[in-house]
Amino acid sequence: MAVYEFETWDVFTDAVFAGNPLAVIRDARGLSTDDMLRITREFNLSETTFVLPPDDPQHTARIRILTLGYEMPFAGHPTVGTSIAIARMRNLRGEVMLELNAGLFEVRVSQDNDIWFSEFLNPNLPSETGAAPSPALLEAALSLPDGAIDRGAHRPRRCGAGVDYVYARASREDVASASVDSAAFDALGLSDTVGVYLYAEGGATSDATYHARMFAPNAGILEDPATGSAAAALPGQIALSEQLDDGERRWVIEQGYEMGRPSRIHARVGVVGAAVASVRIGGNAVPVQCGEISI
Repeated sequence: MAVYEFETWDVFTDAVFAGNPLAVIRDARGLSTDDMLRITREFNLSETTFVLPPDDPQHTARIRILTLGYEMPFAGHPTVGTSIAIARMRNLRGEVMLELNAGLFEVRVSQDNDIWFSEFLNPNLPSETGAAPSPALLEAALSLPDGAIDRGAHRPRRCGAGVDYVYARASREDVASASVDSAAFDALGLSDTVGVYLYAEGGATSDATYHARMFAPNAGILEDPATGSAAAALPGQIALSEQLDDGERRWVIEQGYEMGRPSRIHARVGVVGAAVASVRIGGNAVPVQCGEISI
């Protein structure tokens, strides 16, 4: 029986018991994919990451990200949280380079007293990736009244920046009241997307640009407290819905408030020629616990 050290972090927050929890296996050498899946299910968090030596020795680490059901090519809160965990373990600050299944991610990690912050540049630009379900089907899946979901410029679209989501806009009140209807959600047929990302302008805090919720029951996540990979593709949906001026936009995206795990995701969106040219996603993370797991 082998013993593996782990630590857990709350990500996209500067306070424990908020944000999105993450488990990190510090050195995953010797674990098979089946082993990783079993460990992920034991933690029973939305994602667990496994740190491995990089394929290229000039890079910092290779990271594998598993959900309760499958391996992800990329996910936001695991990228932020794991980069901070590695930086703390190895006494690193500044740039780290992480090899993910979705590409090479340039990440900057900083520390201000006990507060850690990490921001990654997504090598995958957001784009529309396929057809989205109709607003009526999405309303049924999220227990919303007829007409709650925007049918105009912000109509539902399937977009991705490494992984795909269905995006839909509604009012703040309807976003807050949404709940999954399991049978109607199954009828959406989202086997090749992670889930549905419901958003509204504004938020509970004065500096919030968007307030969002993400539902992925088919991935074993009824609702996610913070979804960095969905935030990374949100600029694709926004750019298709409205005119974006050239330059850099800074967004704060709230999530998890309805779950009692408030999260704040920072996005820096570079726009050139009215098109999204770069997306950086960042946030804080705080350590929660550490220990050993045997397998």
